[in-house]
Amino acid sequence: MSRPSFDPLTLTVLRDLDPAGPAPALTEAERARADATFTRIVTTPDEHPLRVEPDRPRRPRRLLVVAGLVGATGVAVPALLLGGTAFGSWTPRPTPLAGNAATVAAATCRAALGVPDRSEQVLVAEQRGEWTYVLLGGSGAEAACLLPNDLVGRDPADLEGEIFGQYDAEAAPAPRVGRGHIVETMSMSGDLHGDLLNWVDGYVGRDVVGVTVHTPSGLKVEASVSGGRFAAWWPAGEARMDNPEIADAPSFAVTLADGSTRDTVPTR
Repeated sequence: MSRPSFDPLTLTVLRDLDPAGPAPALTEAERARADATFTRIVTTPDEHPLRVEPDRPRRPRRLLVVAGLVGATGVAVPALLLGGTAFGSWTPRPTPLAGNAATVAAATCRAALGVPDRSEQVLVAEQRGEWTYVLLGGSGAEAACLLPNDLVGRDPADLEGEIFGQYDAEAAPAPRVGRGHIVETMSMSGDLHGDLLNWVDGYVGRDVVGVTVHTPSGLKVEASVSGGRFAAWWPAGEARMDNPEIADAPSFAVTLADGSTRDTVPTR
């Protein structure tokens, strides 16, 4: 019998479920969910990414692709970086990128993921602390990357294993979004030496000028909103079964063009 291999996030979750190790006090509902998750892990082939089911329906998360898998679409593996607390510089409010800065970030993302140049537009470009995020779309394809600022503009050979990204060569057409609403099209997670990050993006209604993400762990994240799209990412703590960022979904509030705000449930 062959022995399966697991990614770091899966291994960490398995360790947390080990009765021989330290375990937090769980409610009956949490224990039942943990048991169900453990059963699913050991009975699912290892080529499928781990999915942790929440108490309420939500769009499943996927792990972020790591650069170096040129031409890959819809796959997911964790990225690796050297250093200590990778997300310590993160800020809840993004700094928008424009002009040459956005162009260079987009070119770096395209080269790292092997995205053919089909004149995709830069839909979102931002920095949060020492990290740069860029979202590209158009011509039926879509790509997004998250990488350290000091790697923007570097040769693709220098980026392998040091950039989170996702590339879909056959992205779904833009959905119809009602006024005052948002549509979530991507919900993903990444694992950096046991430190998690979560990432969401999607579309906004034409009167939506701002989106705030309220994360399960209590962070208030201001999303970038540009060209009918929104995107946000945030540190999500440790890869532990008692971490609400693993099983629970964020909530959203929108700011409208008239200055009013309201809670909203995204369509998926």
